[in-house]
Amino acid sequence: MELTEVASSEDIRREFKLKQRQNHERLALGKSIALFPLQRYYLLPTPWLSKWKTYITASGKSAVEPETLNIIIDLLKCEKHSRLLERPPGLTYKRSTILQKSPNTDRLTIITENDWKLFCEDWSGTEERGISAEIEVSNCMEDDTVGVSAEMPISEEHMNTHDEINGETESKQFMVKTRPEVCEDCIGERESCELMTKLNYCNEDICVCFVRGKEPPRSILEASGNILEPDRRTSKRSRKTSFGNSINLNVSGSTSIYQLKMMIWESFGVVKENQILHKGSRVIDGESATLADMNIFPGDILWVTDSEIHENRDIADELSDHKMDVQQAEEGFRGTLLTSNISSQVV
Repeated sequence: MELTEVASSEDIRREFKLKQRQNHERLALGKSIALFPLQRYYLLPTPWLSKWKTYITASGKSAVEPETLNIIIDLLKCEKHSRLLERPPGLTYKRSTILQKSPNTDRLTIITENDWKLFCEDWSGTEERGISAEIEVSNCMEDDTVGVSAEMPISEEHMNTHDEINGETESKQFMVKTRPEVCEDCIGERESCELMTKLNYCNEDICVCFVRGKEPPRSILEASGNILEPDRRTSKRSRKTSFGNSINLNVSGSTSIYQLKMMIWESFGVVKENQILHKGSRVIDGESATLADMNIFPGDILWVTDSEIHENRDIADELSDHKMDVQQAEEGFRGTLLTSNISSQVV
């Protein structure tokens, strides 16, 4: 009797998964859906859809069922204003079709109204509580940025539609408008906290590339904002590349630019006065500033050039001069509570 019940349960689960794949064929196959202005769509968290796809394609009991929709949708709204806590995904226009730009990496995925209704039936959702979305079109003959707002993002491809599509649509932009609206106040607070947490790091690696010449390769400029894989093993040795040398340096958010330049001096032999340090196209300056002050994160790729203006000298002389400056500064506070027995050291 028990074996019969187990077999029956397996049959029901198998039929349910098959029904899910049939009802949501494009979502199950990971295919993009064409979007049209003034039609109603809905937004679902991309992680939930990924979990759903894993569940309906797995055999047996190995995969875990995704959470019920009402719980997931409630997490997308702020308690304070009952507005959306995520910005809508960006759009792209390809071959006369509007598509979601990055469905695999966006936090939210656009689905059809029919998909939403069927999901609600099978995953305990309430249709009226969903996050609805519409694709709006705005004309922008005079100004390509007209109609773009934080709650209705648009891809760079739309900012340059005249390079990609015909004259009939080159003056238009496609935007996502949601109901409820995006809560920029709560998103701003969250992003501020996330940024502070991200900048409060310790003993992490950044990569510094020594570029020979005034201009770095395009690959270095593009890589400046990329994050290294957290589990990737990296060598502390300087290694040669086609454009110069690069090295991974162990730093913290509190490491000063002075300390970083001393580490670069020790690694590449370029005196700190001659170092022109960059993150992307931005020059990093101000020796008293910290890496956190300059928005330098773990895994960032910086590049440095040698101006060759000042003469080379021994790094030991700089360390000795720096130590003397610290001691003289503390002498001025002798007899006060501002004196310290701890000398400044280069990390």
